[in-house]
Amino acid sequence: MVCNLSEVLSIGFNEYLRQYVLVRKFWSAFNLVLLLFLHVGCSPVADCDIPRQEILNSSSSLHLLDSTGITWATDPPTSGPHYPIPPNGGYYDFSLSSLEQVAFLESGGVIVQYLPTNNTADIKEMISLASNSVIVSPNKTLDNAVIATAWTWKLSCKKYELNGLREFITEYGGKKLNSHGK
Repeated sequence: MVCNLSEVLSIGFNEYLRQYVLVRKFWSAFNLVLLLFLHVGCSPVADCDIPRQEILNSSSSLHLLDSTGITWATDPPTSGPHYPIPPNGGYYDFSLSSLEQVAFLESGGVIVQYLPTNNTADIKEMISLASNSVIVSPNKTLDNAVIATAWTWKLSCKKYELNGLREFITEYGGKKLNSHGK
């Protein structure tokens, strides 16, 4: 705080300090509003949250043959125990088990899951995302219309959003793990 002595003497120190604090509060609030505007107003994917990294499940190095008694920290999972061999990429007309999902994610794949109640045209567009490295499948238990997962990453969308899903696949797909996160 730069203090001009003549100004302080003319209005009093308490008044000078009050004005200084008001100016600081104004600019702090202005910057906060500006950041919120830029985040919301310029967000390319308004119907999707930002991708979130989840904590690596401590059981991620376990290869299992069945899921009896196993629970995952998140649903759909982004890491955890899994089958030793991942499923093939592509479109599935049924939900994959958590063991299958995590095995595919560990191999560097991305899974796009949708509520089967979505618009048929949206589902057809989502199916176009399916490839050797991307699985697209329905999932009746989702909390959102569409959820994309990669190894320890999740993107939740309230509505179908092709551009957001493509960005997620490009950013987080293809990252194979050879060490099970160790």
